Amino acid sequence: MSPDEYNYGVARIRALEARMLTPAQTARMSAAPDFQSAFAVLSETTYSEKLPRLKIPFDFEELFELELISLKQLFDRLAPANELITALFKKYDFLNLKTIMRDFILNDKNPGKYSRAGTIDPAKLNLFVFEGIRDFEDKNIVKAVEQIKAGLDKNTDAQLVDNILDKSYYKYLKHTYQTCPSPLVQNLANHIIDLINIKIVLRTKELNQLKEFLLEPGLIDKDILIGLFEKSGQDIITKLSYTPYLPALASGLEYLGKNNSFYLLEKLMDNFTVSQFKTAKYISSGIEPLVGFYLAKENEIKTLRFILISQKSNISTEQIKERLRLSYV
Repeated sequence: MSPDEYNYGVARIRALEARMLTPAQTARMSAAPDFQSAFAVLSETTYSEKLPRLKIPFDFEELFELELISLKQLFDRLAPANELITALFKKYDFLNLKTIMRDFILNDKNPGKYSRAGTIDPAKLNLFVFEGIRDFEDKNIVKAVEQIKAGLDKNTDAQLVDNILDKSYYKYLKHTYQTCPSPLVQNLANHIIDLINIKIVLRTKELNQLKEFLLEPGLIDKDILIGLFEKSGQDIITKLSYTPYLPALASGLEYLGKNNSFYLLEKLMDNFTVSQFKTAKYISSGIEPLVGFYLAKENEIKTLRFILISQKSNISTEQIKERLRLSYV
């Protein structure tokens, strides 16, 4: 599709952006006296349209699942069969595969709880993994499953299985997004991959494991990433100073070094991704506003989930507010 062919979709997205949760509403949820009061704020938002469909009251995970399904249906109408949009929702296929592969390793044939926001029916993925019957077209998934099964006699480590699936998905995402002429879209995939790789470097305890687990690089070369192994926060800041991620992540890296906690770094990583794509709000045509809205809704759901889980766990309002992500709107 040419950029002008997205004009209706962009206009629709602009209207939907105006109905997203505001910082004032998330602040009210954070300051609510209890979980039920925080959840009640959603009745004043677009989420209210899906509340009657909940089989269990206050089931926010199902509510968010319904929102993602609705989002996918929206994009199917606005940009049918668009590869860039499909790549975003393909993530949920790979998340489902992680659950299915764990069940396969444990020989547990009882269906788990799967996302319905992917591009492939989870039942078809289950049938392929357990019975070898394939009723879908996706060479990346087929190759990844075959690779995992081929190595099962040597290793059944769930972390290794997850890593194989992550490598497959993010390689596909990067290659798909490199076909788009928009630098904003191309850089999105690179940024996502780089930020994941930085977390892998910081969490991995063995050098050989690090070399095996790193994803296909985005903007940061693999040798540079390996060179960060077991370096101090300040050394990492210095070595990454040439990248787009500094100084945005600097305080998070320093906090991690002092407190051994990823919370601030992960918050800053999410903020970086959202802030980099915020310019899509001012683009009048093209695929960028649609991709931006996907990121905005994903970020909104992540924020709401965090608030509601924190409210259930009796986390203080101050602690909730200091951990909230940047809003796209």
